[in-house]
Amino acid sequence: MFWQTTLQAAALFASTGLSIWAAVIARGRRGVPGSAAFCWMMLAVAIWSLTSAMHTLVDDTESRLVIAKFQCLGVAPIGVLWLLFTSQYARAEWPAHRVLRWLVWVIPAGTLILAATNENHHIYWAAVTEVPTPLGTRLVYTGGPWYWVHVAYSYFLISAGTVTLVRGLRRFPPPYRRQMALIITGALVPWIGNILYLSRIMPVAGLDLTPIAFTVSGACFTLGLYRYRLFGLVPVAREMVVDSMDDGVIVLDAQRRIVDLNDAAERYTGCTPASLGRPVDEVVSWWTAAVAEDRPLGQSQPAVVRTEPGPRYFEVKVTAVRDSQRRFVGWLVIVHDISTRRRSEAERYAFERRMQEQQKSESLMVLAGGVAHDFNNLLTGILGNADLLAMQAPPESDQRRAAEAIMIGAQRAADLVAKMLAYSGGGRVVAERVDLDALVREMVDLLGASVARHCTLIYKSPGRLPEVETDPTQIRQVVLNLIINATEAVDESGVVTVETGVETLDRAILKKMTFGADVEQGRYVFIDVVDNGHGMSEETLARMFDPFFSTKDQGRGLGMAAVRGIVGSHHAALRVTTAVGQGTRFRVWFPLILSTHSTSAASERMRGQSTPP
Repeated sequence: MFWQTTLQAAALFASTGLSIWAAVIARGRRGVPGSAAFCWMMLAVAIWSLTSAMHTLVDDTESRLVIAKFQCLGVAPIGVLWLLFTSQYARAEWPAHRVLRWLVWVIPAGTLILAATNENHHIYWAAVTEVPTPLGTRLVYTGGPWYWVHVAYSYFLISAGTVTLVRGLRRFPPPYRRQMALIITGALVPWIGNILYLSRIMPVAGLDLTPIAFTVSGACFTLGLYRYRLFGLVPVAREMVVDSMDDGVIVLDAQRRIVDLNDAAERYTGCTPASLGRPVDEVVSWWTAAVAEDRPLGQSQPAVVRTEPGPRYFEVKVTAVRDSQRRFVGWLVIVHDISTRRRSEAERYAFERRMQEQQKSESLMVLAGGVAHDFNNLLTGILGNADLLAMQAPPESDQRRAAEAIMIGAQRAADLVAKMLAYSGGGRVVAERVDLDALVREMVDLLGASVARHCTLIYKSPGRLPEVETDPTQIRQVVLNLIINATEAVDESGVVTVETGVETLDRAILKKMTFGADVEQGRYVFIDVVDNGHGMSEETLARMFDPFFSTKDQGRGLGMAAVRGIVGSHHAALRVTTAVGQGTRFRVWFPLILSTHSTSAASERMRGQSTPP
């Protein structure tokens, strides 16, 4: 009998040692999901095994009762710790609410209190009886009401945790399955022994095999720690990997029905769980564009599709899925959001294009300004000499008529020079306070009669506008060129609408400007000229402000170039909105206050290259 008792105690001490060793190893791997709960669970097992060994070796009844109460420190929390460990290890959801986290400990805490004070109420142990057995005298504990509450609660938690692990077992690859199989085996063996103890079918009364079975548990957990790297090779659930991906993942069967999709795919496609089982082309609006005839399913290169609103751009990669026998079973669709990349590329392209336009414009301005100043100097001599010849020639002579023709031609050339100077920014700005509404109304009235034969010119006046500091002569030239350009773009019975107003420009609006994106934010008075003509292509729009570019047979191509130069010299902004078949809108914003001391770089360079006439 002595050796049997000693063997039982040795097994329990071995279980204690293995449990403590497993707890120490788990403690050393903090941060791994489930390691903390596993550490505390193994310490609870160690307490249970140690107190069981002491209970076996001690003969005094009072001492055994005291040990049994201490044993509850290990027995009471194991169910909760097991559920915590399995939930964290298998990445199952655990109640995030703090109240629920505390509530799971109510029954274990009540068990400890009631076991410690059992002599006063006998709610936990209804009776404790000494029973002689072949292994010596043993105490048989008859459970009270709370004892069975604790047993039912513990078995419920053990079952819930085990189901969680089994569910994870089906999702994880083979290395993880071996880990979990050892964990489940190590967990179930003690509870099988506990069931045998509670059912009273053991041949020896009062013999509890639960602590002895913990020796098997310790061996399983130790094997898992060293052989299968428990807490070193940690399973990651499919839901965590796939659902946390930024890319959308859609799984289709061979008939192109949606079998599965992750959260990102739901956001990108608008699908819901109710879409499962439906053909993908019925629920995904852009699917047809992604697998057009020139981009069949399973292509090597991904397709790029555009969706609204936004717009948003997606790169769609479709790959055939085959089983282990290389049989086709479905499709895997990866949807990558490239909207940010597209916007960045568009912004970079726009910036590079603006830089190229600016460099080209500066070169043309320098060229135009230099030619204009030099040509103006030559015209001064031509006009002076032609005027002198006209004064010396008889009034009706051929010499007088030839001198006057020279003067007329030189004056027209001077007008061209003035436009070239306006384009280059080298023209002089004589600023004064101007009522833009009155100026535009005057120009509309002046041009109305000449354009009335083939189109209608409408002016929408907002009433009195704040006065602006501008050069009225140059502003008239802007209005004249914009209206003439619009009237020539419309067919018979076309409509050209001119409007003025006040608008506050912020940096977001200024970014959309054709010219003047770098002007100051603030209040501006604008001139708007809209026609319902044929509009312009992107090629025409890109060149329309270049000097000497014109789409008209007899155009010189300097009108819109002059508009651009005047806009620049006034620190104004201009935006062109057009599309083929939809007409064109020009809007020019002039600041309320013009700094007359600022001179363009082109103008400064021109002054160094020419002599004033």
